[in-house]
Amino acid sequence: MKDNILNLPSDVLGDIFKEIYSEYEKSIRKMFSAPPCEIEITAQQVANAFDKRGLIEYAPQFYIFATGVFIGIKDRCNPYQEINEWVAAYRMAKEMNVDVSVINPKKAFEYYQQKNK
Repeated sequence: MKDNILNLPSDVLGDIFKEIYSEYEKSIRKMFSAPPCEIEITAQQVANAFDKRGLIEYAPQFYIFATGVFIGIKDRCNPYQEINEWVAAYRMAKEMNVDVSVINPKKAFEYYQQKNK
């Protein structure tokens, strides 16, 4: 690949991500609490964000990445629950000084829910 998006400065990628993400933040938040929710990032919006910065050649890479992320989230039954289970697993692994691979995320989540009651 001639123009690798990872070669762009982090602040430039951050600005582009903020521009695209800001339009969908409310929908994304609703998706976690009341699925199903339609979330869409169009190719035109991505192309526009990159073109404004003279970086149109990077737009396909970002769009393919964004599409993959959103398809992955959309296909999840409850992404909010899933990520919270993993957050609990990493927390427990650190507290126990073990590798996260030995922690059951669902059980870790349940443990912290009971502990916080």
